Amino acid sequence: MQTKQDLIIIGAGLSGLYIATLLQDKYNIIILEARTRLGGRILTEKGHDLGPSWVWPHQKHILSVIKELNLELFTQYTKGDALYDAPDGVQRFNAAPSSPSARVVGGLSKIIEALVSKLPTHLIKLNEEVKSITEEGNKLLVQTNTKQYQASYVLSTLAPRLACEHISYFPDLNQKVKSKMLKTPTWMGHIAKCVIEFETSFWRERGLSGFVFSLLGPLGEIHDASTKTEAALFGFVQANASTDNIQKEVEKQMVRLFPKQKIKNIYFIDWREEKFSSSVHDKKGLSSHPEYGLSLSHFNNKLFFMGTETSYDNGGYLEGAIVSALELAKTLGR
Repeated sequence: MQTKQDLIIIGAGLSGLYIATLLQDKYNIIILEARTRLGGRILTEKGHDLGPSWVWPHQKHILSVIKELNLELFTQYTKGDALYDAPDGVQRFNAAPSSPSARVVGGLSKIIEALVSKLPTHLIKLNEEVKSITEEGNKLLVQTNTKQYQASYVLSTLAPRLACEHISYFPDLNQKVKSKMLKTPTWMGHIAKCVIEFETSFWRERGLSGFVFSLLGPLGEIHDASTKTEAALFGFVQANASTDNIQKEVEKQMVRLFPKQKIKNIYFIDWREEKFSSSVHDKKGLSSHPEYGLSLSHFNNKLFFMGTETSYDNGGYLEGAIVSALELAKTLGR
């Protein structure tokens, strides 16, 4: 019987956990996660997704994973008119229909929980921020903030910019690889997101979809975020909006849009301020969805970079994270 080789996965987000489930029978795996929680950029609070939210019908791989994990989907609510939050007043209009999308019942953290349930608990090490990776013979030495690990292979699921900025490599990455990584925008690295809970989904009763486009902010784009149990809207904070008093400013905007409607709770996250989710290069924002896709390795194919930003297929989406894991699993599973 062939002895299993040691494999270290950096990051316990979607791609890291998923590839761990694919390779656990072939390798001795350890997952190193710098945060105190699992999920990476998937973050669910009280059933509300503060990171990514949607999947689309053409994204067959993530839909297949959701089905395999016996999770339930529900259709994003888009029925009704939209609102334009303009300087001269709130205007109602008939927006063009959007592409049909769906969300996971209970939030996307249900995917993370289901994947973790397929792995032995001792595989995952939280609070382990990787500081350096050193090639020593046919092994890689991975130094974290607490100890040193050793493996035959290392898979980094960090966004390319963060993998460059946070980790030192000995020998160093070549300049062409570094340049490609630093030019690759971090998915969600420029985003701040807010979820507002209400007593009821009153906008639906008024024939509104929940979609709002605003020039005044602080939320520039708003959508229905209601779950099976809670009425809610979510919005993306405008790139130039201050977040110093974000809760009060969001409350003012809701009063402007929906007078006399009582807010129950507000949940907010600024991914731009998350050390492990955004770099200094990401804070400026994007004018359009980046063209993702990278095929990069180091240390004579002992270190591989993976994750949604590296995927040529639906990069920057949940689908891209799954595709990246599937493709690398084929390479390492041979």
